[in-house]
Amino acid sequence: MTSLRAKLFSRAMKIFFGIMMPANMSLGTYRKFANQPLFEPMPRDIAWEKREINDIAGEWITPSNALSDRVLLYLHGGGYVLRTPHVHRVLVGRLARAAMCKAFMVDYRLAPENPFPSALEDVIAAYRGLLAAGYSPSQIVVAGDSAGGGLVGALLVRLRDVGEALPAAACFISAMLDCTFLNEAIPELQKHDPYLRISDLRTMAKSYYGDHDPHDPLISPVFARLQGLPPLLIYAGENEVLRSDAVRFAEKARGEGIDVILKVWEGMVHAFPIYAGFIPEGKAAITEMGAFFQKFIG
Repeated sequence: MTSLRAKLFSRAMKIFFGIMMPANMSLGTYRKFANQPLFEPMPRDIAWEKREINDIAGEWITPSNALSDRVLLYLHGGGYVLRTPHVHRVLVGRLARAAMCKAFMVDYRLAPENPFPSALEDVIAAYRGLLAAGYSPSQIVVAGDSAGGGLVGALLVRLRDVGEALPAAACFISAMLDCTFLNEAIPELQKHDPYLRISDLRTMAKSYYGDHDPHDPLISPVFARLQGLPPLLIYAGENEVLRSDAVRFAEKARGEGIDVILKVWEGMVHAFPIYAGFIPEGKAAITEMGAFFQKFIG
């Protein structure tokens, strides 16, 4: 049952985004908006610093309860074209605290200035950097939201295809897994999404894949062969246009023998764990993700 707080928050977000982010807004304006500290400060028990690993920029985020033998590689959302450090830093800090680990959030190159495969190359390099720093694959877990979730899928598929050891587990949060946006379920789902517009997602995705075929499994992992992937936790909100991506990907992975947990959260919006400071469902999801990672890591 959806909490009253979540229902009110969803309505407020619909109004807020409708006013602040109208249709056909320029990318430059999107980026200015996304870089504002509109949400919450970092909890006092979580430290962060900008660093590089394997020449890839990012942020180390360390909760006070972090154990030294485990690490979370986090890939932020933003439609491949946006970076929202103030928002994602808090989310990643909370998730790292729940998993009792450090986290490295990759500052991958953005489109359209750096189209596919730039972002994927950066996250692969960051993963290899963690290995070079002394972490074993069994000590690494990976998570991402929205476009970052798409990059999680592409990372796993690419590592498997080149014969590299995979991380211990992965979590997808409202992942953008099909950049063709041809799924027949989308028009109906759009009616219930309070702020995410499929037209915006198409524009962002096109900026990323450019002249490449969006059916490429490294762009749209829903079309990939999934055998050999690690255990997966896949989240989506009931009221988001990307819900069908999560369901299709989970069903395909399960059909190919992968250990999969799919959870579509009743009444929730896109990437709802971001709002854990406002809604109890977000807090519960982070606790659940942390427990999932602790089951497999180490």
